Amino acid sequence: MSQHVSNQRKTGLLRKLKAGLLPLLTLLGGCVYSLQPWYPEGTGGAEPALRGVWREAGGQDTWVFLANGDSLRLLYQEDNQSGEFFALNFRVGENAFLDLSPVPGSYASGPVSWYLLPLHGLHRWTLDQDTLRLSSLNPQSVELLLEGTEHPRLEKLDNRLLFLGSREEMADFLESRLQDPALYDEPTVLVRE
Repeated sequence: MSQHVSNQRKTGLLRKLKAGLLPLLTLLGGCVYSLQPWYPEGTGGAEPALRGVWREAGGQDTWVFLANGDSLRLLYQEDNQSGEFFALNFRVGENAFLDLSPVPGSYASGPVSWYLLPLHGLHRWTLDQDTLRLSSLNPQSVELLLEGTEHPRLEKLDNRLLFLGSREEMADFLESRLQDPALYDEPTVLVRE
């Protein structure tokens, strides 16, 4: 197969993917997602310290991290809706991150019902005894960071960002540009039950 035909297929697939994904992203608030994991292949894994039941401090949302082979499974309950995610822990320098992507088939309803594909969300985390703090990457901060700079392929829609770069590009981008804690939202504070 010629390189030209291969590139045409990739371009056509990308157009179809964007046509299907971007309308779904309008249902969300500000978010940053990637089509690929945020960590290099072979570096994501389970974090035993996160296993257990967590409740949002001062709220009712619950987060249950379960062992799932080399990863964790996150069962998230908000009001009467739930979602199920793969939660892979990885480190970049001194910083701990979770790559969250919905478990296929688990996102027909609830807070992740808009997912057409299992997109990857990026969350910084810290654990202090029985208090877990999770912070999501803030799209407005990232957009300011990216103005006039090189970055993995990106689609913007309102206040949402979807990165289309390869797994290697996403890992390099995280390591080189996304370490600053100021790029992340105020943390969700969870306490162990």
